[in-house]
Amino acid sequence: MDVDGLDPKQSLSTLLEILDLPLGVREIRMSDPTGRNALDESMRDAIGRAMATAYSDPAVRAVVISSARKNFSVGGDLVTIRQLEPGQVSHARMTAVGDLVRLLGNGGKPSVAAVTGHCVGAGAGLALLCDTIILGRSCSIGFPFLKIGLVPDFGICHTLTRRIGPSAARQALLYAKTFAAEDALMAGLVDEVVADDEVRSLAVAAASKLACMPAYALAQVRQMLRQSGGSLDSCLEAEALHQALCFGSADLKEGIDAFQSKRAANFHGAGYSTWSIE
Repeated sequence: MDVDGLDPKQSLSTLLEILDLPLGVREIRMSDPTGRNALDESMRDAIGRAMATAYSDPAVRAVVISSARKNFSVGGDLVTIRQLEPGQVSHARMTAVGDLVRLLGNGGKPSVAAVTGHCVGAGAGLALLCDTIILGRSCSIGFPFLKIGLVPDFGICHTLTRRIGPSAARQALLYAKTFAAEDALMAGLVDEVVADDEVRSLAVAAASKLACMPAYALAQVRQMLRQSGGSLDSCLEAEALHQALCFGSADLKEGIDAFQSKRAANFHGAGYSTWSIE
């Protein structure tokens, strides 16, 4: 499919469309022909391979996860889930889900979710793994796990708690809540609510801003945020380490030069120190 005049690269899967946009933004568009984008094994594998490729490609500086169909994702494939029995096979399945969540949650490059239509269950978990969530005004985002006899998965107990706080996350999960767009924004569950037809363009704009940031320092900030929540002393130790790693970088020198010259910085994300603390 051709989007906004751009030719997509050859897809890693028929379930995805991969597009390279200006400024080093790569868009990964779920395109399940059914319009559901259920996160079954095939879709999870496709997303995992696409994200791993994006993380390893030096030309990619930020990622947008979106949908070419009506819905962002309806979550897990209930037909398959219903057939599963307790035991090693089910545990192996969930371990594989965990591997994908770790890949996305610990990824070294920023990501933005462009969410339209329904975004529920594991689909909401996928969005919550992104740094920024742009939500369509008619969209709903929900956590129906307990309603069908399941516990939250896709890392949601962790990511949702960090997004909206432990008390609000507890109520959302125990009562299997679904949030309308404005309620999700008010709760801090998403970062921006816009007209449905503006979701993709604003998500790409947000990713473009992140792509123009100094890549190494940005990666350090994201790692510090992932590790936050401990004591003040642990925060200060992390600051000392990560700030020291940024000193001497080409991006730092460019940032200071641009600031002093009152011009826009042109970061390349290279030339940082290789010093580390064992």
